[in-house]
Amino acid sequence: MMNEHCDKRQLDDRIDQLNGQSIQILLDRIDQLEIRVAFLDDLVDSLNTTVAEQGQLLMDLQDQMRLLYSRIESANKGEGIAVFDAQFEVPPHY
Repeated sequence: MMNEHCDKRQLDDRIDQLNGQSIQILLDRIDQLEIRVAFLDDLVDSLNTTVAEQGQLLMDLQDQMRLLYSRIESANKGEGIAVFDAQFEVPPHY
């Protein structure tokens, strides 16, 4: 009867030890996942900022292109800056 009681107690101690190890392993894995999520959140925020900056840059470039096209069109209509024509223009040293 004494052996059976010792064996059960040893078994219970071993189960508690395994449960403690399993819990610690799970806690370690949760910590690692939380760290990864924090890094991923930071990465997403950084990428979001970059995309927003590039979107603004793209809109600025489109505005500049529209301005250039309008200047070219106005030059073709004889408005604004005159187009250089080498056949009719005499260099200043002549």
